[in-house]
Amino acid sequence: MSISVVQRFFAMFLALMVLAVPAPAKDLALVIGNRNYLNASWMYDAEAALNSADALRRSGYRVIAGRDFRKIQTRSAIEQFFAAQNNAERIVVVLSGHFVHSDQDTWLLPVDSPAATLAGVNFDGVSLNLLLDVLASKPGESAVFLGTTVRQISTGPALSGGIGALNIPQGVFVATGKPKDIDVALRREFLREGTGFATALKQSPDSVQGFGYVSDLSSLVPGSPDSISAAEAALVEAGYWQATLDAGTKAALQSYLSRYPTGAFAQDARNRIAALDAKTPEDRAREAEAALSLSRDQRREIQRNLTLLEFNTHGIDGIFGRGTRTAIAAWQSQNFFDATGYLRRPQINRLHNQAARRAQKLADEARDLQAKQDAADRAFWLSSGAQEFVEAGLRRYLRRYPDGIFAATAHNRLKIIEEEARRAATQAERTAWDTAAAGGKIADYKGYLKTYPNGRFADEARLRIETLRGDKATEAQIAAARNEENFFVGNVAAKTLVERQLKKIDLKPGPVDGVFDDKTRRAIRRFQRPRKIPVTGYVGQETFVRLVAEADR
Repeated sequence: MSISVVQRFFAMFLALMVLAVPAPAKDLALVIGNRNYLNASWMYDAEAALNSADALRRSGYRVIAGRDFRKIQTRSAIEQFFAAQNNAERIVVVLSGHFVHSDQDTWLLPVDSPAATLAGVNFDGVSLNLLLDVLASKPGESAVFLGTTVRQISTGPALSGGIGALNIPQGVFVATGKPKDIDVALRREFLREGTGFATALKQSPDSVQGFGYVSDLSSLVPGSPDSISAAEAALVEAGYWQATLDAGTKAALQSYLSRYPTGAFAQDARNRIAALDAKTPEDRAREAEAALSLSRDQRREIQRNLTLLEFNTHGIDGIFGRGTRTAIAAWQSQNFFDATGYLRRPQINRLHNQAARRAQKLADEARDLQAKQDAADRAFWLSSGAQEFVEAGLRRYLRRYPDGIFAATAHNRLKIIEEEARRAATQAERTAWDTAAAGGKIADYKGYLKTYPNGRFADEARLRIETLRGDKATEAQIAAARNEENFFVGNVAAKTLVERQLKKIDLKPGPVDGVFDDKTRRAIRRFQRPRKIPVTGYVGQETFVRLVAEADR
């Protein structure tokens, strides 16, 4: 994600006056220590992070720092940090307090955050993925220190307390540990002149763990030029250059040139920048996505998420063709990213989180509507006379609820009644009825009624006509959904998944055996109806995406 995109993203949510930023310092630090939480247990010792703020200032860093930041203060600090980071040579981020994580990202919570939910943390929390994406432009010159301990905190679905797995870019050092130990390690070890990351980590308290770029080729406070030999200086520069190559970005190359304008690799860096400038933005975006090495399943998940957010990918097959690229570009434009049609990791994380929130919202709405429909269904069953198996009551019930809770019971009882009618009917009428039932269309039943308006099967014919005229889809929609079902769930394993998901939300699809029988079709229609999906009884793309997303909420 480019810095301009990051700033535009945050601008959507900031209702603050833009702060004047002083002339950038050589090095930059962001330090936040949150202790006194309003809706979670206090994070004792978190304020120790502020001790490092003074030490960083003494070491020449420009420091943006604060204690017990609320949401508005957090946003202001992040905006100042993004505005200043581009011209900084080294960057240090120190965060201490309550963290929560999903499968995709980790966030530091402001002290006035409500109960942690995916929607809330995306708007109010400090995203570590976002910070790491920025720090990736300073390979070998950026470090993150995270202080936290186990404390009680309530989280919503798909979130857990603490720091999750981090996607650390090349050249970025990350340390985690208890807040006090992080403070001691940073002030006493990492800010000692000329002390490399690896050496400082070895001398830190036991709770402090290091990840990512753990190397003595880099330090937060370099030693004086006289304190290291030419050979050592060359080794440090070589390590910095390797980290620059690993990052592979224009910003990283420019950072190298800023530090080593006449260095051994300076001309190579300028050549690489020229090559990057010669590429179109689309070329660079394509290469950035290719570097993620997305698997077929990961691409399918992206397509499902886009479809769930109503960006049509024209298929969920794990192949990013024209339809998917158009959908990605439309989503990027809506989210203030450059609409390249190619994704970066932070964008994939944001898409995942948006889809998760959307799925939760849709599932809650559908569950509430289904509960109301079921209550009305049961009440009508009791009041219509169907409970006593009166024929007229059974037909009234099925007219109102063709796929209702008691529909199978009503149909079974009417079959008995139909058998009695068959025995009483003439051979000619039985033949006419069998022909109409075999056709199964409105015209077939009308043909029967034209000949036998008061026949033994007249009530059943009228019921079937009303059912066909109900909220079911058109024949064209049903045919399309049938074809889509063959594509999306064309094997036993996929059908079993559908049945399992239907069973999870108590729609009673029958045996979970990979065979779609009448009970399964009825369950599918009951799933489609409250979600305003064409009621086909077949698992087309929209049904499949909604079912997979909602049943896992």
